[in-house]
Amino acid sequence: MKRVFVAVFIAAAFWATSAASFAYRINNNIKVNFLEQFRSETWDTFDNGAPGKDDGYTFMSSKMRLGFGFNTKLMDAYAQFQWTQLINMPDDAMYGTGALYYAQNNGSRNVGYACISQGWIRGRMPGFEQLSLRLGRFLYKSGLEPNTLPKNKTLAWLRKKRISQRLIGPFDWSRVGRAYDGIQASYNDPSWNLTVSAMHPTPGGFYLKRDDTHVNGYSSNDIDMITVAATMKDNVIKGLDAQLFYYYYNDHRGLYKDGIGDEDEINNFGGHLLYNTPKVGPGSFDFLVWGDYQTGTYSSVKAGKRLDHNAYAVAVEGGYKFSDVMWQPWIRGGWFQGSGDDDPNDGDHDTFFMMIPTLRVYAMTPFYNLMNTTYAFGQLIFKPCPKVVVRTDVTRLWLTEEDDAWYQGSGMTRPDQFGYGAKTAHIGHGDDSLGTMWDISFFIKDIYKYQGASLGLNLYYSHIFGDDVIEYNFPKDEDMNFFYVEGILRF
Repeated sequence: MKRVFVAVFIAAAFWATSAASFAYRINNNIKVNFLEQFRSETWDTFDNGAPGKDDGYTFMSSKMRLGFGFNTKLMDAYAQFQWTQLINMPDDAMYGTGALYYAQNNGSRNVGYACISQGWIRGRMPGFEQLSLRLGRFLYKSGLEPNTLPKNKTLAWLRKKRISQRLIGPFDWSRVGRAYDGIQASYNDPSWNLTVSAMHPTPGGFYLKRDDTHVNGYSSNDIDMITVAATMKDNVIKGLDAQLFYYYYNDHRGLYKDGIGDEDEINNFGGHLLYNTPKVGPGSFDFLVWGDYQTGTYSSVKAGKRLDHNAYAVAVEGGYKFSDVMWQPWIRGGWFQGSGDDDPNDGDHDTFFMMIPTLRVYAMTPFYNLMNTTYAFGQLIFKPCPKVVVRTDVTRLWLTEEDDAWYQGSGMTRPDQFGYGAKTAHIGHGDDSLGTMWDISFFIKDIYKYQGASLGLNLYYSHIFGDDVIEYNFPKDEDMNFFYVEGILRF
């Protein structure tokens, strides 16, 4: 039955490819789009010496999406269907995404699943079109609310790659992704934007069944989120982009027994400031500041009670882009700190909590997240030819507090799993050094292009030089290599 569904889905996609231009000619309000991402991942992971576990493996996967939408002056609607296929998943992986996909999908090595990725309708008030209301299932990226992307290309890249999704995101790098079910109101002025949302996250990420909101008695609908984001656009002050936000997160799934863990309630107050200077010499400077302060309550299994939560995170970055130099090299660097808890045994919880982000934007090899993490990085981006972008980073990582833990994860994926894990930091031994990561990415677009359809290719490689914390948890091999190649077909 699944093979039949895949065949029908592919046939529909190719039919839509040929029909899309015809539909556009007869009605400019109708759109059809298609995306296929086929990826092969190879992991040479950390190793703790556990018998029967494999620290090296390769698997493949496909994520296919077909979307239909229309827009008029007063109404928009969009529906997107998705098929994810996992191929040759490792059944004995030591570490890495292969282990997560296999475990969260009930030990299946070859499995596929179809779901509704998005399905929403948005209306505007006659004579007051700046105000819109959207209902349904949609994607949400914190820091990148609808109609707020800067017109300045440098600011737009920074907003997408260095600001958005630190706290809330669709986790689209994973083979499944996630969305949000709820309501969103937005007032969009040429100079500013105010967006308010109330929503629940869907399952996803590593768990195929995005529409399976209830698993083993737990529900993803028991995670409540409210967001308020006010954005000043870059046409008010040329080269300046700014936002203030408030995000509310309440997880009352009751994952832990005896009432412990059933009421994580966190308030986030923060914002960002981006600035791209006028031309200075052969290029221009850019500056970035982002921060978040958290207050609320956090349930602790170890302490056996709810704790007062107070935490913070801050990022400061800058760079210079040589726009008039061959290959347009862009040199950037920065620093980030997410708070940790220096005394896990008191009545407070001081570890920064990411809520439900897209981790891979900030951890290109996702062996760490932004909780109890401090890092400094250097980055080089250049374009050796118009269709190729190369990015390489060196990132040095530490734990903010050595008495806390090494945290991993990107938020809820299955309703019956918390979404974050912690490994000991070898408490009491003064070990706060996590490691150093070097990575390089190649983004190649429009290898082939025909009548609106295009083929692209992404390649990525990283090497992690593990230090004290990783070596303590993986004494046999504290280093790791990760490589993937991904073909992208879209129209």
